[in-house]
Amino acid sequence: MNRVVITGMGIYSCIGKDLAEVRDSLYKGKSGIVLDAVRKSFGYRSGLTGLIERPNLKGQLDRRARIMLPEQGEYAYVATIEALKMAGIDQDFINNNDIGVLYGNDSSAKPIIDATDIIREKKDTMLVGSGYVFQTMNSTVTMNLATIFKLRGINFTISAACASGSHSIGVGYHFIKSGLQDCIICGGAQEVNQYCMGSFDALSAFS
Repeated sequence: MNRVVITGMGIYSCIGKDLAEVRDSLYKGKSGIVLDAVRKSFGYRSGLTGLIERPNLKGQLDRRARIMLPEQGEYAYVATIEALKMAGIDQDFINNNDIGVLYGNDSSAKPIIDATDIIREKKDTMLVGSGYVFQTMNSTVTMNLATIFKLRGINFTISAACASGSHSIGVGYHFIKSGLQDCIICGGAQEVNQYCMGSFDALSAFS
């Protein structure tokens, strides 16, 4: 049985865009929760949500890669970059080793709704761009990260509600412990928009 170690970490969240910012927010008791006017106008009972600024990936990724990434994919990409940097893993190492990727992701509601609205209005599926194929699948995060970083190891998405990200770390642990994989990028990502959380609001989960 192999020894398993965590060699790098990354985060992009409502209380910080990297590990240092999140650490400082925790020390200072800073909250990232806001009252979202968009949710209230959309019909939510509660407008409480974590406010996350979308990262600007121009200059980091080419246009083709950017149009494939949904909201949660952008967050995952930024966090993964930070984790790889801390671990000392560069593209040359990735190219010469079979590295896997396991991410927790529960939904990709906005791209699905946007694509459906286009088809419903235009009555023509050809008007839905190719980027929506990558954005709408629940495996969007792992599929995109594997393509961007040219990963060749295990690749699948875990969907287990709030435990999705934790389960990806646990499953990754077992893959490495058993010798099936040597290195795996593990994490969790979640879209934060008015389309994906309406049913939770109906259950009074936010108030």
